[in-house]
Amino acid sequence: MRDRNRGRAVPAARNPQHDFFAEQLRELLARPSLSAQLLQHAADHLTAIRPTEPLTLAGWGRALARADARILSGYPPAIAQNASCRAMAALDSGMWTTSRTRGEWALCLHAAAGTV
Repeated sequence: MRDRNRGRAVPAARNPQHDFFAEQLRELLARPSLSAQLLQHAADHLTAIRPTEPLTLAGWGRALARADARILSGYPPAIAQNASCRAMAALDSGMWTTSRTRGEWALCLHAAAGTV
């Protein structure tokens, strides 16, 4: 761009601090949401421990509690609660009507994680 008083525009000097923040922002945006991470961690837990057995209510509770402790600890309560609510809302009602093994539930949770 040309300026009457200064002649040709001089390119702005690179600000290393700006580059650092831009890189951090790119990394943050590339990560899955907290809700997706919560579902993925619960699915990983179900896959790792007895994947061929049916999922019980207690097993679901343990998987979710471990995921919550691992993913959401350290966040303010409002953020953690919002992420949990979004994760639970992503679960299809049809998932609850059929009894499935822990491994099948893990596949459903991974699929649901892709939607949040």
